[in-house]
Amino acid sequence: MDATDGCDAPEVVRRRILRSHRETLVGLIDAGSEVAAAWDGETAGSPGAVRYPLGRVIERKGLRERWLAAFLAGTDALSAGIRGDPVPAAPYLTVTSRGPICRGTLEDGRRLVARVVLFEVDRRPRRYRFRGPSPETCLAVELL
Repeated sequence: MDATDGCDAPEVVRRRILRSHRETLVGLIDAGSEVAAAWDGETAGSPGAVRYPLGRVIERKGLRERWLAAFLAGTDALSAGIRGDPVPAAPYLTVTSRGPICRGTLEDGRRLVARVVLFEVDRRPRRYRFRGPSPETCLAVELL
């Protein structure tokens, strides 16, 4: 285990990513801000107005590989390997209308999912809004 012994596994991963890959999270936040700045107003009306431009900005800034490296550092904190050979593309890394997600199946069969939540969704009417998060508030990790 990581130096954060006593925490649950998702928190161990989260702390490792925050500690060793903060600059990647900041880069992803900046990418989300860039996407939102291009909108006419404070919100976008469709998931495609977030997902596709965000994917392009992440690619242009070289953040796909960096986000996958951050995710793999998180698995190292658990002393757990990922089945297969993760690449910075689906199904391991996906850009959604809320932000990028990395996921992988650990050697013990559990699935680790790490999300960078950059956008929130207003339900009625459906609108997407940039959250302006910090690294601490955008990173969510689950073990399923």
